[in-house]
Amino acid sequence: MAVWLIVILLAVIQGITEFLPVSSSGHLAVLGGAFGLRSDEGAAFSIVLHAGSLLAIVAFYFKTLLSLLRRDKIRVLGMVLIATIPAGVAGLLLKKFDLMDMMFSDLLSIGMAFLVTASLLRITGKEKMVKNAVTPLENISLKQALIIGFVQMIAIVPGISRSGATIAAGVLCGLQFESAAAFSFLLAIPAIGGAMLLELFSLVKNGFVIGRLSVPQIACGFGISALVSFAALTLLVAVVKKRKLSIFSWYLFLLGITVVGWQMLKLQGRG
Repeated sequence: MAVWLIVILLAVIQGITEFLPVSSSGHLAVLGGAFGLRSDEGAAFSIVLHAGSLLAIVAFYFKTLLSLLRRDKIRVLGMVLIATIPAGVAGLLLKKFDLMDMMFSDLLSIGMAFLVTASLLRITGKEKMVKNAVTPLENISLKQALIIGFVQMIAIVPGISRSGATIAAGVLCGLQFESAAAFSFLLAIPAIGGAMLLELFSLVKNGFVIGRLSVPQIACGFGISALVSFAALTLLVAVVKKRKLSIFSWYLFLLGITVVGWQMLKLQGRG
């Protein structure tokens, strides 16, 4: 398949899956493996596509971000920064010990992680869970922020949806559904930005060329990812208002079973 077509397809998939609770990193890893991208190419290009998603979320929440600078809202901004710490530390360690590429290449584990995300989304559909979720975003506690932050750390694993896992964690620890979603989306900004910074040094050393990908191809992927991410975020906000995140679980159950079955067959073939 032509490289340009792979770039466009991966950018569209990234845009669709970044904010929908289905794990963009897991999808990019699976498709990268199917298209023959090396694990280092897949992981690095994933960061470029995430940069497009970062631009989309900053544009979508621009007014909200400005409001957080007011004195009466600055506490929420502080909670976002605190919740970012666990994933930030984990990301630095994974980068230091060169474990990120390995995580992207282990498709069997990614398939299992899809099933974990699907189970989390099913929990958010339980009425008794939503009834106990009453805390507004302005009153988020340090404990709630840290719980969501540690869940985001776990969601570094490809196949665990960052948005799905953190929204579910927020609801389960008492945040209103809409507040849990808003905190998750705000948390995405430093999370994606930090991941980009970790990869930036490698890109500079490589002359901003990722394996077989040229600068125009990288720029195209970035732009498509930004546009499609903005549309997906708009859709997810509408779904969150109806509290219907669990509808995505069926797709993830099917995808997870398919990926696990595919990898098991490959292992048997090697045997």
